[in-house]
Amino acid sequence: MQNFIKKFINLLIKKKIKYHDVSKFLNTNDLFFDVGAHLGEKSKELIKNNINVVMIEPQPECLKQLNKLYSENKFVTIIPMGLGKSQQKMEMSINSKQPVISTFAEHWKTGRFSDSKWDKKIIVNITTLDELIKKFGNPKYIKIDVEGFEHEVILGLTKKSGIISFEFTSEFIEDAFKSVDYLISLGYLDFNYSLGERRKFFTQWTTAYSIKEDIKNNIKKDNLLWGDLYCK
Repeated sequence: MQNFIKKFINLLIKKKIKYHDVSKFLNTNDLFFDVGAHLGEKSKELIKNNINVVMIEPQPECLKQLNKLYSENKFVTIIPMGLGKSQQKMEMSINSKQPVISTFAEHWKTGRFSDSKWDKKIIVNITTLDELIKKFGNPKYIKIDVEGFEHEVILGLTKKSGIISFEFTSEFIEDAFKSVDYLISLGYLDFNYSLGERRKFFTQWTTAYSIKEDIKNNIKKDNLLWGDLYCK
């Protein structure tokens, strides 16, 4: 696992990562929650722009690297926990060869990575988005990338708070749509999405119904479609 992380860090160093269109909504000193921070790859460019970043990451090996990279950075706070719908302890399944697909969600293991091996289990302290907001304030943007556990994380939010993005995959798209419906109940009205690691929104901001239909149509063309849904 350490070799994988070193290779990943070297890749980040060699390749300058441009941030997503959503960064246009962020200004200096805004607050960003990076939920499922991994090695901080999605925060890297924002930190350079003096955005205050709270990284939430439960994996011990990833935390070691995050602390090496960012423990002295005044714009970064690292939270060694997971997020869910309530404060508790949970078992996390670790994939040592591919730590990016480590998960709290058992159903995640039945999807496109079903041939992979989750060879370790750890017990993780779980907090909620509500608790983080109490401690740090309302973020301008919340990114959630937690390998099939996104809906549980979103249920830990009880009031609208900034733009939210969360990962979706075609095989579990109904879970993503449940999250959209829940966010509507909190007051989110405008929706967008991007595909894969592309840095551009796929469409214009529109209604939840239009976004759902657009994604469903794209899944018909690509049964392994994945990306991120954006809600504001």
